[in-house]
Amino acid sequence: MNRDLLLRRALRATAVVIAVAAVIDPAVTSARSSKPAVAVVAVDGVHDSALADRVARTLANDFTVIPASFSAGAATVLVGDRLPATTSELASPAFAVVGMADGATVRLESAHAPASAPFDSRVPVSVVARATGAGGRTLDVTLRAGGLVVDRVSRTVNGDDQRVPVSLTYLPTAPGAAPLRVTAQLSGSQSLATADVVVDARDTRWSVLFFDPRPSWMSTFVRRAVERDRRFVVTSRVVTSRNISIDAGQPPNRLDDLAGVARFDAIVVGAPDALSASDVAGLESFLRRRGGSVVLLLDQAVAGPYDRLTDVRTWSTRSTGPIASIARTGADSAGVRASEIAWPATLPSGADPLAHTMRTTADSATDRTVVWRAPVGAGQLTVSGALDAWRYRDRSDFDRFWQTAIAEAADAALPAVAITTSNAIVAPGERAEVTVTFRDVALRGALPARASASASIASSTDSMRTNVALLPDGPVGHFRGSFRGPKRPGTYRVAAVGDGITAETPIVVSSDVAHAAPEGHDMLGAWIGAHGGRVLTASRLAELPAALRSAIRPQPSAETWHPMRSTWWIVPFALTLGGEWWLRRRKGLA
Repeated sequence: MNRDLLLRRALRATAVVIAVAAVIDPAVTSARSSKPAVAVVAVDGVHDSALADRVARTLANDFTVIPASFSAGAATVLVGDRLPATTSELASPAFAVVGMADGATVRLESAHAPASAPFDSRVPVSVVARATGAGGRTLDVTLRAGGLVVDRVSRTVNGDDQRVPVSLTYLPTAPGAAPLRVTAQLSGSQSLATADVVVDARDTRWSVLFFDPRPSWMSTFVRRAVERDRRFVVTSRVVTSRNISIDAGQPPNRLDDLAGVARFDAIVVGAPDALSASDVAGLESFLRRRGGSVVLLLDQAVAGPYDRLTDVRTWSTRSTGPIASIARTGADSAGVRASEIAWPATLPSGADPLAHTMRTTADSATDRTVVWRAPVGAGQLTVSGALDAWRYRDRSDFDRFWQTAIAEAADAALPAVAITTSNAIVAPGERAEVTVTFRDVALRGALPARASASASIASSTDSMRTNVALLPDGPVGHFRGSFRGPKRPGTYRVAAVGDGITAETPIVVSSDVAHAAPEGHDMLGAWIGAHGGRVLTASRLAELPAALRSAIRPQPSAETWHPMRSTWWIVPFALTLGGEWWLRRRKGLA
């Protein structure tokens, strides 16, 4: 038997064995170790993304890297120096990789804007920046809307580690949700901090009731100032004598008629010393059971039933002397002026100063709290002791002072349904929480017989709607749910329905989102330690794979596999058949 024949038979036999094995499809059980799945989560998608990419590349050879939260993973690696907004989907053990800052750095610890504001009002945006290693440098904080600069403030950093509060202002140009970006940068440094906020500009107006139990010049001129501001709808009643009053609009007959006063956001009372005990009881009910705001405009500091609201036992007064300049707390210029002022000898517990007298040459005393506010139940009480400020309205910022003060009071009134989100601007797929509070149910402390609540997310451009499950959370009337940001960037409305009342708030989905980053090293370290990991700096990134392997300790598992199902068997099968055919043709065989 020659060599060619042996080779042909060997090739044919090999092809037959491969074909038979493919038909039989044998199963093989063996102990195998697969790559563990590790989630790599960039806490701040803007500033931590580059470091997250480095972490992913470092782990790629030994682990299956998932660039998002993955609760079923073998471990989680957080990239950043704080915890994410939610940790419910982070697998344990958890590690953290933080970058090392060199030189002067700045961080935006908070950036806050009201969730909604009247369309034609100036919207305050409060920012707290933290500058480290930047003594003597200039901090520039900029507010942008649609890429355009709408406000900018510069501050000089005096220390090596300083928190710098900054107030910015935004004037809406159209109704609707407006995403705003705050940036902070230090002079001579590449350090840049960014945070996004959203303001929902609404074409709505606050409803305010002016109620004067007797005519009051102070209340009259404050009312005229508010009437000139189109953000307000003003209703008024001035009692001129027994059973005779001058009304504008349709005011309630009595302050103790809760059903009548509940439709107002704020009640401004002139001459509160003339209030009756039943009037005071009605105002207290409005504060506690409606969650509204009450503003008392004193024109004389005398005792009366209203003392029960103010909780002031002794008033200090000054009716002679120079004109006092009264500025809002935190401001450096006078808001109003008055020659007759009254202030509490001791500020009531829980009260916050709103305006105080400024130091002058003739009157060296300062820090007399003339306007202050305090919580009363769910509501808010504001008290003014600028008794004759109306006399000097032409020589002060009288109108704007009171327009601002009453706008703040009206805005603080509780809506029938309050809906808030943990973040008003989110990235696609980012988890956020929604909180809903039904005012009347919460203040009553008991659920009605048919209580129900639901929420949904709807796009402003199509009919797509996603339901959000709401579950009771904490006190009666409070509900909480969670959702993921829709995949498509754009503006969406989160709506909540309960007891026949609907409320909405916007969310903006953007692929380029930056959140404020409060200092969180201690909390991050404690949380990571409690979840079986440790915090590594970027300079020690090479230690992370070994630390993960040690923490995960993957165990080989028995795995059944079918070797003949591999498509690569077609290669030797084709080679053996082709080789046998070629040898036969060379010998002239069929």
